[in-house]
Amino acid sequence: MSMLRFLLAAAAPAALFAAPASAQLIEEVRLGVVAHDVVDHAEAGPQIAVEALFASPDFLSIIGSPRPYLYGSFNTQGYTNLGAAGLNWTWAPGDGPFSVEGAFGISYNDGVIDVVDLPPNDPYRIETAATRALLGSKWLFHSRLGADYALTERWAVGVYYEHFSHGQILASGRNQALDEVGVRVGYRFAWD
Repeated sequence: MSMLRFLLAAAAPAALFAAPASAQLIEEVRLGVVAHDVVDHAEAGPQIAVEALFASPDFLSIIGSPRPYLYGSFNTQGYTNLGAAGLNWTWAPGDGPFSVEGAFGISYNDGVIDVVDLPPNDPYRIETAATRALLGSKWLFHSRLGADYALTERWAVGVYYEHFSHGQILASGRNQALDEVGVRVGYRFAWD
């Protein structure tokens, strides 16, 4: 499945969940630059990230009214690209400009699963093991912690840390995972 097809497939249920909540379907869009694979440093190059956050549907109020999200992180050097869909919980203490978030979802990637099927001395295996994160699965969990500062009612800037991993739940065996740190700018169409 291509990354574009994954994002389109994930958009349909997110849109259906968000539709009853508000006439304004997309509440916020974000654009960011992400330091890729900051722990293992197997893969190089920054990522360009885009995200859409949707209005929380009424039935999610029992778990704190998280907003459904669609997220794409695209590598500028031709390494692993990621697409994710999930739920984002945002808290804005008081009336101040700061907010914090936690998000959890499922992601799909076009990265390398493993190289164990190749002979030990195969040049492709040696190069790939040295330059790529061996993720163990095309499907990974996506978790994120972030903080934003509202510049105006509509514009915000923020920072975040995210982790992609199958956690030995979506797959078994190889699980190098990806850890990323990003900065972003967001535009809020609606904010409660």
